[in-house]
Amino acid sequence: MKKIIIFGLKIILLTIIMFIGLAVSSALVGIQHASKSSSVSITPILIYSFINTLILTLFIVKSRLRGFKLVAANFTIFWGIQYFMTQIETLYFNYAVKMPVAEIAKVVASGTINAIIFSLLAVLIMGKFKREVHSYYINTNVKVSVAKSLPNIVILSSIYVIIYFIFGYFVAWQFADLRYFYTGSTTIVNVFQHLSNQFNQDPILILFQLFRGFLWSALAITIINSLGNINWMTYITSGLLFSILITTPLIFTNPYMPAPVRLGHSIELLTSMLTFGVISVLVFKNKLAVNTLSYNSEKYNS
Repeated sequence: MKKIIIFGLKIILLTIIMFIGLAVSSALVGIQHASKSSSVSITPILIYSFINTLILTLFIVKSRLRGFKLVAANFTIFWGIQYFMTQIETLYFNYAVKMPVAEIAKVVASGTINAIIFSLLAVLIMGKFKREVHSYYINTNVKVSVAKSLPNIVILSSIYVIIYFIFGYFVAWQFADLRYFYTGSTTIVNVFQHLSNQFNQDPILILFQLFRGFLWSALAITIINSLGNINWMTYITSGLLFSILITTPLIFTNPYMPAPVRLGHSIELLTSMLTFGVISVLVFKNKLAVNTLSYNSEKYNS
């Protein structure tokens, strides 16, 4: 019971840190996350902070890494999924979003600050700067070999493209407001005609999404390498990291994307990226090279 209470208090503390980190980083670069009404603005930030804290803490607790390696991994996953991957897509579809490039740069800069602050303090507060005393642990050479996994990376990148278009049509495109936002019309055609129209109007789109698929695969390798072994929690953690981190920014109101459009994309991203996260573990699980167990009774601080 004592451990549960302490863990709960740590979650509350980290939620507050996430809240403050987002507020400070946003203020530093000049981003407004909500309306001027404090009663309205605080709620989405608290929800965002709590949900992000839960999933990132789950990753930190389950990770085999410690110290600054874990800080770096957590930062890469947090910043990569929530800020970098989302904003390169915003740039690609900016003809519809109409978000100033300077504002996109501010979002990425704010995210960098927020991710650094949270990653460092979360690893510290969760006690992962110290190695467990008198315990067996898996050697740090446990990893997915990138060179040997190139065929798997190609496969997963291709799977991402398939997931993107399937969920894009059967989930997101079923929202009339979303169709109007991107095309100026609420008309919907069958999936084959829809895909044909997309490829004819934008033949580069599939290449762009394949490129993003490679980047998503790199993040998947980072997650799997950090967790170090494959079990049911690996599937859950990977799926939640991909789906939750990419969706929580849509909690915030903004002048570029109406609420119904954000709702449509939220459902699309939750379902599609959860699927991708689970599949990524399946694709790479046989590429995880685990060395024999080692014994260590020392502590270290980095």
